[in-house]
Amino acid sequence: MKLKDKTILITGASSGIGRAMALRAAKDKGRVILASRNKKKLDEVKGLVEDAGAEAIVIQTDVTKDDDIKNLFLEASKKAKTLDAVFDNAGLGFIGHIYELTYDQIHKMIDVNLTGMIMVAKYASEVMVRQKHGHIVMTSSLAGLITLPQWSVYVATKWGITGFADSIRFELAPHNVRITTLHPGAVKTGFFDKDKANIDISKMGDAVKPEVIADAVYDALFTDKKKIVIPRLAKNYSLLFKYLPGVVQKLIEKQAKDIEYHEDVNEDEPEFSYVKCVKC
Repeated sequence: MKLKDKTILITGASSGIGRAMALRAAKDKGRVILASRNKKKLDEVKGLVEDAGAEAIVIQTDVTKDDDIKNLFLEASKKAKTLDAVFDNAGLGFIGHIYELTYDQIHKMIDVNLTGMIMVAKYASEVMVRQKHGHIVMTSSLAGLITLPQWSVYVATKWGITGFADSIRFELAPHNVRITTLHPGAVKTGFFDKDKANIDISKMGDAVKPEVIADAVYDALFTDKKKIVIPRLAKNYSLLFKYLPGVVQKLIEKQAKDIEYHEDVNEDEPEFSYVKCVKC
Protein backbone atom coordinates (compact mmCIF):
# COMPACT_ATOMS: atom_id res chain seq x y z
CA MET A 1 0.00 0.00 0.00
CA LYS A 2 2.70 2.47 -1.08
CA LEU A 3 0.20 5.14 -2.10
CA LYS A 4 -2.25 4.97 0.81
CA ASP A 5 -2.77 8.52 2.10
CA LYS A 6 -0.51 9.77 -0.69
CA THR A 7 -1.03 11.57 -4.01
CA ILE A 8 0.17 10.52 -7.44
CA LEU A 9 -0.23 12.70 -10.54
CA ILE A 10 -0.32 10.92 -13.91
CA THR A 11 -0.06 12.55 -17.33
CA GLY A 12 -1.29 10.62 -20.36
CA ALA A 13 -3.77 9.05 -17.93
CA SER A 14 -6.66 8.60 -20.35
CA SER A 15 -5.30 5.47 -22.07
CA GLY A 16 -2.53 2.89 -22.34
CA ILE A 17 0.17 2.78 -19.68
CA GLY A 18 -1.11 5.93 -17.95
CA ARG A 19 -4.58 4.46 -17.55
CA ALA A 20 -3.16 1.16 -16.28
CA MET A 21 -1.02 3.04 -13.76
CA ALA A 22 -4.06 4.99 -12.53
CA LEU A 23 -5.94 1.76 -11.90
CA ARG A 24 -2.92 0.19 -10.18
CA ALA A 25 -2.53 3.22 -7.94
CA ALA A 26 -6.26 3.13 -7.12
CA LYS A 27 -5.81 -0.21 -5.37
CA ASP A 28 -3.99 1.61 -2.56
CA LYS A 29 -7.00 3.93 -2.06
CA GLY A 30 -4.92 7.09 -2.15
CA ARG A 31 -5.46 10.18 -4.32
CA VAL A 32 -4.94 9.94 -8.09
CA ILE A 33 -4.71 13.11 -10.20
CA LEU A 34 -5.51 12.33 -13.84
CA ALA A 35 -4.24 14.55 -16.65
CA SER A 36 -4.48 14.40 -20.44
CA ARG A 37 -6.15 16.27 -23.30
CA ASN A 38 -9.12 13.89 -23.58
CA LYS A 39 -11.63 14.92 -20.92
CA LYS A 40 -14.19 12.26 -21.86
CA LYS A 41 -11.71 9.41 -21.46
CA LEU A 42 -10.33 10.95 -18.26
CA ASP A 43 -13.82 10.95 -16.77
CA GLU A 44 -14.14 7.25 -17.64
CA VAL A 45 -10.86 6.49 -15.85
CA LYS A 46 -11.99 8.65 -12.93
CA GLY A 47 -15.06 6.46 -12.53
CA LEU A 48 -12.95 3.29 -12.48
CA VAL A 49 -10.53 4.77 -9.94
CA GLU A 50 -13.38 5.80 -7.66
CA ASP A 51 -15.02 2.38 -8.03
CA ALA A 52 -11.78 0.94 -6.62
CA GLY A 53 -12.15 3.13 -3.54
CA ALA A 54 -9.61 5.84 -4.35
CA GLU A 55 -10.07 9.58 -4.78
CA ALA A 56 -9.75 10.77 -8.38
CA ILE A 57 -9.21 14.32 -9.63
CA VAL A 58 -9.42 15.17 -13.33
CA ILE A 59 -7.43 18.12 -14.71
CA GLN A 60 -7.61 18.43 -18.49
CA THR A 61 -4.10 19.23 -19.69
CA ASP A 62 -2.31 19.69 -23.00
CA VAL A 63 1.40 19.25 -22.23
CA THR A 64 2.35 21.32 -25.28
CA LYS A 65 0.87 24.38 -23.53
CA ASP A 66 2.89 25.86 -20.70
CA ASP A 67 -0.17 27.53 -19.16
CA ASP A 68 -1.92 24.14 -19.01
CA ILE A 69 1.05 22.58 -17.20
CA LYS A 70 1.26 25.48 -14.74
CA ASN A 71 -2.46 25.16 -14.06
CA LEU A 72 -2.09 21.39 -13.57
CA PHE A 73 0.35 21.86 -10.72
CA LEU A 74 -1.47 24.85 -9.23
CA GLU A 75 -4.68 22.84 -9.08
CA ALA A 76 -2.87 19.75 -7.81
CA SER A 77 -1.27 21.81 -5.01
CA LYS A 78 -4.66 23.22 -4.02
CA LYS A 79 -6.34 19.82 -3.88
CA ALA A 80 -3.59 17.79 -2.23
CA LYS A 81 -1.40 18.51 0.79
CA THR A 82 1.60 16.90 -0.87
CA LEU A 83 2.53 15.63 -4.31
CA ASP A 84 4.26 12.38 -3.52
CA ALA A 85 4.73 10.95 -7.02
CA VAL A 86 4.43 12.11 -10.62
CA PHE A 87 4.22 9.69 -13.54
CA ASP A 88 5.38 11.91 -16.44
CA ASN A 89 3.98 9.82 -19.25
CA ALA A 90 2.49 11.75 -22.20
CA GLY A 91 3.88 10.80 -25.60
CA LEU A 92 3.27 10.17 -29.31
CA GLY A 93 5.18 9.57 -32.50
CA PHE A 94 5.28 9.18 -36.26
CA ILE A 95 7.08 6.38 -38.09
CA GLY A 96 8.84 7.08 -41.37
CA HIS A 97 12.15 7.85 -43.02
CA ILE A 98 13.48 11.27 -42.03
CA TYR A 99 13.00 12.56 -45.58
CA GLU A 100 9.30 11.61 -45.39
CA LEU A 101 8.43 13.24 -42.07
CA THR A 102 6.77 16.64 -42.21
CA TYR A 103 7.72 19.76 -40.29
CA ASP A 104 4.55 19.49 -38.20
CA GLN A 105 5.15 15.81 -37.37
CA ILE A 106 8.70 16.48 -36.22
CA HIS A 107 7.72 19.43 -34.06
CA LYS A 108 4.75 17.63 -32.56
CA MET A 109 7.00 14.79 -31.36
CA ILE A 110 9.50 17.24 -29.89
CA ASP A 111 6.78 19.38 -28.28
CA VAL A 112 5.05 16.44 -26.57
CA ASN A 113 7.77 13.85 -25.96
CA LEU A 114 10.58 16.19 -25.00
CA THR A 115 9.54 19.76 -24.20
CA GLY A 116 6.22 18.77 -22.62
CA MET A 117 7.75 16.08 -20.44
CA ILE A 118 10.61 18.36 -19.38
CA MET A 119 8.17 21.09 -18.35
CA VAL A 120 6.06 18.62 -16.35
CA ALA A 121 9.23 17.52 -14.55
CA LYS A 122 10.24 21.14 -13.97
CA TYR A 123 6.98 22.10 -12.24
CA ALA A 124 6.84 18.79 -10.37
CA SER A 125 10.35 19.40 -9.07
CA GLU A 126 9.41 22.89 -7.85
CA VAL A 127 6.67 21.40 -5.69
CA MET A 128 8.79 18.49 -4.47
CA VAL A 129 11.84 20.59 -3.60
CA ARG A 130 9.62 22.81 -1.43
CA GLN A 131 8.05 19.84 0.35
CA LYS A 132 11.46 18.08 0.55
CA HIS A 133 10.39 14.74 -0.92
CA GLY A 134 8.91 13.13 -4.01
CA HIS A 135 9.45 10.73 -6.88
CA ILE A 136 9.21 11.53 -10.61
CA VAL A 137 8.97 8.59 -13.03
CA MET A 138 9.50 9.61 -16.67
CA THR A 139 8.42 7.41 -19.57
CA SER A 140 11.25 7.11 -22.03
CA SER A 141 11.33 3.93 -24.13
CA LEU A 142 13.58 1.11 -25.23
CA ALA A 143 14.09 3.65 -28.04
CA GLY A 144 15.72 5.85 -25.40
CA LEU A 145 18.52 3.29 -25.00
CA ILE A 146 19.01 1.98 -28.56
CA THR A 147 18.52 3.29 -32.10
CA LEU A 148 15.77 2.23 -34.52
CA PRO A 149 15.50 2.84 -38.28
CA GLN A 150 12.48 4.95 -39.33
CA TRP A 151 12.00 6.10 -35.73
CA SER A 152 14.77 8.75 -35.81
CA VAL A 153 12.98 11.75 -34.30
CA TYR A 154 11.06 9.60 -31.82
CA VAL A 155 14.40 8.04 -30.78
CA ALA A 156 15.93 11.52 -30.43
CA THR A 157 13.15 12.62 -28.07
CA LYS A 158 13.43 9.48 -25.96
CA TRP A 159 17.24 9.68 -25.74
CA GLY A 160 16.71 13.30 -24.74
CA ILE A 161 14.43 12.28 -21.87
CA THR A 162 16.91 9.63 -20.72
CA GLY A 163 19.75 12.16 -20.64
CA PHE A 164 17.59 14.84 -19.02
CA ALA A 165 16.47 12.48 -16.26
CA ASP A 166 20.00 11.26 -15.60
CA SER A 167 21.10 14.89 -15.22
CA ILE A 168 18.37 16.15 -12.89
CA ARG A 169 18.73 13.06 -10.72
CA PHE A 170 21.95 14.62 -9.34
CA GLU A 171 20.33 18.04 -8.93
CA LEU A 172 17.33 16.76 -7.00
CA ALA A 173 18.95 14.08 -4.83
CA PRO A 174 19.93 16.60 -2.09
CA HIS A 175 16.23 17.50 -1.80
CA ASN A 176 15.11 13.88 -1.32
CA VAL A 177 13.50 13.80 -4.78
CA ARG A 178 14.02 10.58 -6.75
CA ILE A 179 14.10 10.23 -10.54
CA THR A 180 13.38 7.02 -12.47
CA THR A 181 13.10 6.45 -16.22
CA LEU A 182 10.81 3.84 -17.74
CA HIS A 183 12.02 2.01 -20.86
CA PRO A 184 9.32 -0.36 -22.16
CA GLY A 185 9.60 -2.36 -25.36
CA ALA A 186 6.41 -3.14 -27.31
CA VAL A 187 3.27 -2.70 -25.20
CA LYS A 188 -0.24 -3.80 -26.16
CA THR A 189 -1.91 -0.39 -26.31
CA GLY A 190 -3.60 1.81 -28.88
CA PHE A 191 -0.10 3.03 -29.73
CA PHE A 192 0.01 0.37 -32.49
CA ASP A 193 -3.60 0.56 -33.75
CA LYS A 194 -4.74 1.15 -37.31
CA ASP A 195 -4.32 4.80 -38.27
CA LYS A 196 -1.61 5.07 -35.62
CA ALA A 197 1.68 3.15 -35.62
CA ASN A 198 -0.15 0.67 -37.88
CA ILE A 199 1.79 -2.35 -36.60
CA ASP A 200 -0.07 -5.61 -35.98
CA ILE A 201 0.94 -6.00 -32.36
CA SER A 202 -0.62 -9.47 -32.21
CA LYS A 203 2.27 -10.70 -34.38
CA MET A 204 4.90 -9.39 -31.93
CA GLY A 205 5.47 -12.15 -29.39
CA ASP A 206 7.40 -10.00 -26.91
CA ALA A 207 4.66 -7.34 -26.52
CA VAL A 208 3.32 -7.03 -22.96
CA LYS A 209 0.10 -5.72 -21.46
CA PRO A 210 0.13 -2.17 -20.02
CA GLU A 211 -0.78 -3.63 -16.62
CA VAL A 212 2.62 -5.37 -16.54
CA ILE A 213 4.31 -2.00 -17.09
CA ALA A 214 2.15 -0.36 -14.42
CA ASP A 215 3.11 -3.05 -11.90
CA ALA A 216 6.80 -2.43 -12.64
CA VAL A 217 6.36 1.32 -12.14
CA TYR A 218 4.48 0.74 -8.89
CA ASP A 219 7.21 -1.57 -7.61
CA ALA A 220 9.84 1.11 -8.32
CA LEU A 221 7.98 3.93 -6.54
CA PHE A 222 9.82 5.42 -3.57
CA THR A 223 12.87 3.22 -4.23
CA ASP A 224 16.24 4.28 -5.63
CA LYS A 225 15.74 2.35 -8.88
CA LYS A 226 17.11 4.51 -11.68
CA LYS A 227 15.81 2.68 -14.76
CA ILE A 228 12.97 0.24 -15.45
CA VAL A 229 13.67 -1.75 -18.63
CA ILE A 230 10.87 -4.18 -19.47
CA PRO A 231 10.23 -6.87 -20.72
CA ARG A 232 13.30 -9.11 -20.51
CA LEU A 233 13.91 -8.95 -24.27
CA ALA A 234 14.08 -5.16 -24.08
CA LYS A 235 16.60 -5.44 -21.26
CA ASN A 236 18.68 -7.87 -23.31
CA TYR A 237 18.63 -5.55 -26.32
CA SER A 238 19.67 -2.53 -24.25
CA LEU A 239 22.58 -4.38 -22.67
CA LEU A 240 23.75 -5.83 -25.97
CA PHE A 241 23.48 -2.43 -27.68
CA LYS A 242 25.73 -0.91 -25.04
CA TYR A 243 28.61 -3.18 -26.00
CA LEU A 244 27.76 -4.44 -29.52
CA PRO A 245 25.59 -1.81 -31.21
CA GLY A 246 26.26 -3.17 -34.70
CA VAL A 247 24.89 -6.60 -33.79
CA VAL A 248 21.70 -5.11 -32.36
CA GLN A 249 21.28 -2.88 -35.40
CA LYS A 250 21.37 -5.89 -37.72
CA LEU A 251 18.86 -7.78 -35.55
CA ILE A 252 16.48 -4.82 -35.54
CA GLU A 253 16.80 -4.29 -39.30
CA LYS A 254 15.93 -7.95 -39.83
CA GLN A 255 12.93 -7.73 -37.52
CA ALA A 256 11.76 -4.52 -39.20
CA LYS A 257 11.45 -6.40 -42.50
CA ASP A 258 9.18 -8.96 -40.83
CA ILE A 259 6.78 -6.44 -39.27
CA GLU A 260 3.20 -6.90 -40.45
CA TYR A 261 1.07 -3.80 -40.82
CA HIS A 262 -2.69 -3.41 -40.65
CA GLU A 263 -4.55 -3.14 -43.94
CA ASP A 264 -6.75 -0.30 -45.22
CA VAL A 265 -5.05 2.39 -43.18
CA ASN A 266 -6.37 5.94 -43.12
CA GLU A 267 -3.26 8.07 -43.44
CA ASP A 268 -4.91 11.26 -42.15
CA GLU A 269 -4.78 10.24 -38.47
CA PRO A 270 -3.14 13.19 -36.64
CA GLU A 271 -1.34 11.13 -34.01
CA PHE A 272 0.90 8.06 -34.30
CA SER A 273 0.57 7.60 -38.08
CA TYR A 274 2.62 5.31 -40.28
CA VAL A 275 4.09 7.45 -43.09
CA LYS A 276 4.36 5.43 -46.29
CA CYS A 277 7.30 6.02 -48.61
CA VAL A 278 6.35 8.70 -51.13
CA LYS A 279 8.87 7.51 -53.74
CA CYS A 280 8.50 3.72 -53.49
